[in-house]
Amino acid sequence: MAYAISRDEKSPSTMLRRVARGELKAALRQVESESRSVHPLRKNIKKTRGLLRLFAPRFDDFPRENKALSEAAFGVSGMRDAEVMRATLLRLGREGPDLDGAAAARAMLEALRPLHTEIDAAAFSLFAERISEIRKRAKHWKVRGKGWPAYEDGLLATLEDCRKRMKKARASGKNEDLHAWRTRVKQHWYHTRLLAPIWPEMLHPREDALDILGELVGDHHDLHVLALAAPEHLAPEPRSALTRLIETEMTRLESEAFALGARLFAEKPAALGARWGGWYRLWKA
Repeated sequence: MAYAISRDEKSPSTMLRRVARGELKAALRQVESESRSVHPLRKNIKKTRGLLRLFAPRFDDFPRENKALSEAAFGVSGMRDAEVMRATLLRLGREGPDLDGAAAARAMLEALRPLHTEIDAAAFSLFAERISEIRKRAKHWKVRGKGWPAYEDGLLATLEDCRKRMKKARASGKNEDLHAWRTRVKQHWYHTRLLAPIWPEMLHPREDALDILGELVGDHHDLHVLALAAPEHLAPEPRSALTRLIETEMTRLESEAFALGARLFAEKPAALGARWGGWYRLWKA
């Protein structure tokens, strides 16, 4: 089932239940498949949490279900983190202007322990159990209200928080603030995807730009994690070379992310809500 609003949907509650149960079913199918992969099932959970946040102001069970989804995903996150670190080192290890930094990245990649290919059966079993329970409860989830206001409240709350977090991250330059901003960027991206059918020609380009922004800030976070792990695997000289390369990359990513974010979030949430609400009403007419 599509990760998007449907014109034929009887109510926001119907949409919430349909999309959530579809994403959770897809996650369970990943667990059951022969080629289990952590990345797609975690993606299903993130999409579900993004959906829940769209309705958070009008969904009384949001705190409980959001926490339950987070805890379920955390149990299978370890292998994904190791995959990300390897992918980041592969990217940095390609020869470019900084040959010493690239060589250090390749050296660290070689020093990493082999990636475990065995599936942690117990962790996946617990994940499936938790997700199955949440999916059963999703049959009864209820959003208060109907029409555009039921969508608008969560959309604007997330967007306003995203703008605040961007301002804070730009002022502080702290990695944790950038990562916090990315969380809201991704959730606004999910909201844009969910509401895109109200005017696809206008919202798909925003969707694409938000995806790029999320990747920029996500790569920044991955580099920060890599910098923290470097001392465990490299001697001082190659570690210094890799650190310099990481810092250069992080500076570039910050610059691109803030430039793109300034454009995407220039409009005040209330104005965006009024505009999208007008599109919604024309779409439903």
